[in-house]
Amino acid sequence: MAEIIDPEVFFNATGCLRNLSSADMGRQTMRNYPGLIDSVMTYAQNCVASNRPDDKSVENCICILHNLSYRLDAEVPNKYTQLNHMARSVYTDKTLTGCFNSRSGKMENDEYGVPLPEEDFKPKGPSWLYHSDAIRTYLSLMDQSKKDATLEACAGALQNLTASRGLMSSAMSQLIGLKEKGLPRIARLLQSNSSEVVRSGASLLSNMSRHPVLHKTMAHQVLPDVSRLLSFQSGNTSSYGEIMTSACYTLRNLIMSSPHLGKSYLSSNLLNNVVSLCRNGSCPKAAEAARLLLTDLWSNRELQSVLKQQGFDKNMMGSLAGTTFRTLSSRF
Repeated sequence: MAEIIDPEVFFNATGCLRNLSSADMGRQTMRNYPGLIDSVMTYAQNCVASNRPDDKSVENCICILHNLSYRLDAEVPNKYTQLNHMARSVYTDKTLTGCFNSRSGKMENDEYGVPLPEEDFKPKGPSWLYHSDAIRTYLSLMDQSKKDATLEACAGALQNLTASRGLMSSAMSQLIGLKEKGLPRIARLLQSNSSEVVRSGASLLSNMSRHPVLHKTMAHQVLPDVSRLLSFQSGNTSSYGEIMTSACYTLRNLIMSSPHLGKSYLSSNLLNNVVSLCRNGSCPKAAEAARLLLTDLWSNRELQSVLKQQGFDKNMMGSLAGTTFRTLSSRF
């Protein structure tokens, strides 16, 4: 469809759709409109295949897909939630039997914590939004595009797919991080000069770090970039609080899963910044994330020794972490 009309017309049309897709009513209507998602996705994929990642309509297309992925688990219950139930069923079967039975024979193999449901060979409509072909398109654009808005939208779409607390969030995270090996491309977003690109990349990694099956891979592939972000991020951007919140949660999840690996990243710069966040009254969510990070670090004897070497003691930790720390410190 997009290839047989004037490129300028297509650009203007997708620009209008980009605006409409950001509203609740427009988002739901557009998901159900026959052929719309198919056309937008096909256009983006064709541009990736022909090495035109920064074609001006690609940005519009990816932003549309980003918006249509928002709250997908809640707003498309007959699609996304059906897959969540399928993943839950197979996870239960695997837990009870130790292997896949006939109902789960069409799932991915045992290397994943939550087996990945079988996908439509030729997805249509909303099924595109969580299909592995779409994820590969987003990751390819992260490699190829130089446009911040496109990079932000790609990370934002993946962030939406991993945002829920259900099993499908785990499945999507594993698809992105393990099957499609997307972590290095996401980590590179943290080095962007655009705070919005960094914010989207950091939020995506925070979502993915909630799933223990990814911890080992993430610790090796993204911990250096996340710790660098937390060590040097400046507080002069509108996204600073969100970026720091995500970075603290990611660091907390990954270091606590691999203390021996993680302790080498606890530099004085990083810890000083975390302390500053604890005292930052203008970023309450980041302050809470920083307090939880410090509390967990102190609760581990191996990591506690690193903090002590950096000048931390029980009194300092108590003043920074408050009642949460005092409850935990009684264990030692």
